[in-house]
Amino acid sequence: MWARFTPAEMARRWGLARRLMDRHDVRALLLFGNSGVNRHNQANVFWLSNHLDLHHSYLLAPRDEAIEPALYIGLDNHVPDARRIAQIPVVAWGGHDPAATVAERLRTTGITRGRLGVVGVNATFGIGMPYQHHAALRRALPDLELVDLTAELADLRAVKSEEEIRWLRRAAEYTDRAVDALRAEVMPGIPEYALLGIVEGAYRSDGGLPHIAFVRSMPMAEPNGCLPAQNPSGRLLAEGDVIITEISASYWGYSGQIHRPVFVRAEPTAAWQLLFDAALDAYREIVRVMRPGAHEADVVRAASVIGERGYAIYDDLVHGYGVDIHPPVIDRSCCRFWPWDETRPAPVGRRFERNMAVVVQPNPVTPDERMGLQLGALTVVTDAGAQTLHRVPFEPVITA
Repeated sequence: MWARFTPAEMARRWGLARRLMDRHDVRALLLFGNSGVNRHNQANVFWLSNHLDLHHSYLLAPRDEAIEPALYIGLDNHVPDARRIAQIPVVAWGGHDPAATVAERLRTTGITRGRLGVVGVNATFGIGMPYQHHAALRRALPDLELVDLTAELADLRAVKSEEEIRWLRRAAEYTDRAVDALRAEVMPGIPEYALLGIVEGAYRSDGGLPHIAFVRSMPMAEPNGCLPAQNPSGRLLAEGDVIITEISASYWGYSGQIHRPVFVRAEPTAAWQLLFDAALDAYREIVRVMRPGAHEADVVRAASVIGERGYAIYDDLVHGYGVDIHPPVIDRSCCRFWPWDETRPAPVGRRFERNMAVVVQPNPVTPDERMGLQLGALTVVTDAGAQTLHRVPFEPVITA
């Protein structure tokens, strides 16, 4: 009735988690998640429990397999639903003082001394469990050392299993439907915020969940922004507009991501076509070099065409993905290495591995930041390069 991974897949994940506990000599992991970014801040809890909470949650994952894991839900009235969906034996309300609830569970299971691994929301952005909860837990169990393992847990999720890739393909299909709907349904006279109804309406009735629908519209002849907007306005669309987009639809936590410029009943002008061509050339070079064993520096070099044509970028060039944003991340600081110069190469950076899920999203912008577009897709790293999971062609989207 609800999407679930196979027992073998969940056993694989718990095996990885317990080996992580062994390496760091922690007796358990305490994982925290909240509802941010359409529940993607639940990524770590979700990976081991299959539960996507709409508020906040804690998962206590013991190293000793004889001790049952426990999932604590943020709101009492969400517990019945969580018990039906989560693949965890103990599911209960965390109460108004979740730290006290967790501390009592730790006492009950005999985990009061030694080391406890703490996993927050996202190591890339330094988002951990709330400091009040952390402080209360330390006061309640002073002999238990709290060790931050947020980044280490994210590393376990970076390389996707074949089951995960199948879920990502389904999410990519939902996301592609949103682009199809924009092509067919966008028309002059509708407000910009109506685009969200078109995007989400394309997949919600088939079980897709919303994650990202960032859009910005403007006349092609009068550009006024280089990135999609997180909060669409009431501006009315007109023929000859361009809409720059970033769209992600989810299949029970796993998300696709696509970026295409949409042109309202008009071909792109010469200036917009030049931007698009720079993005497409960069995308092709990036996916060509993004093979197992390649490093971040190889990707920065491959995208140098953006700088060579007089553009910079604003958003990340690439980032790990699937459930949330995680390494490898190459942000806009890579612009300082363009045009590429062998005498001052970019730092080698992280190594790409087979079956990493990575969003490749070159986003050339003009120096005045008044004009830009994104062209990208969720990909999977293979021996032949990064392969897109999306079927939408890499071409301008022109509405009917």
